[in-house]
Amino acid sequence: MKRAFLLLLPAALLVLLAVAGCDDESKPSFTRVTIYPDCGVVPLAVECFAATSGGNESGEPTGAANNLELVWDYGDGATGSTAINYHTFQTPGDYEVVVTATDPDGNRAVATYPVTVLADTLNIDIFSNFPEGTVTTDDVVRFDLLASACDIDPDVMGDYVKLTYKWTIDGQIFTGQNPEYSFPAAGQYDVELAASYAALAVVRKDTLTLTVVDPAP
Repeated sequence: MKRAFLLLLPAALLVLLAVAGCDDESKPSFTRVTIYPDCGVVPLAVECFAATSGGNESGEPTGAANNLELVWDYGDGATGSTAINYHTFQTPGDYEVVVTATDPDGNRAVATYPVTVLADTLNIDIFSNFPEGTVTTDDVVRFDLLASACDIDPDVMGDYVKLTYKWTIDGQIFTGQNPEYSFPAAGQYDVELAASYAALAVVRKDTLTLTVVDPAP
């Protein structure tokens, strides 16, 4: 009898280990999270999908829910609660969409997904190396711009090759990204930029006003 007990003991340990392993595997986790599109112009309608593992495997046949409670937080005050969910962003901004899966025991899995909502397909903002807007006739003014679109990152200068430029400065035309100019006479000048984005067949314009004064004696 004692021999039989000793033989059964390892088997019992294996069963306990297997149960423990199954318990770990049954905790919720995300196998896939998608949001499409993840960048666009307001109002931006997106389709969200979250596939999970763990929870009650006898749940939804697609494996999208598995008896887990799903909560989407879109970062703009709106929420959702289904594996496939739809939402429309009404305000431009950068959002972190958070989806949480919770099982009946309170175990949770959390995933985040960034979404960019733009005011326009192409946004530009021009500026110069004189942010106060006043220069003298001795100064060399260097012009630049910030541009953003779904495939143009304003922080990645290499993305700016996707644009072409037409600057109008004191009646002269410049086509580079960063023209430089010295104003010959005092006065107020409107510097205009027309930025063209061939991929979207759009042109966006912006104007910068500078006050030019004579240098101090």
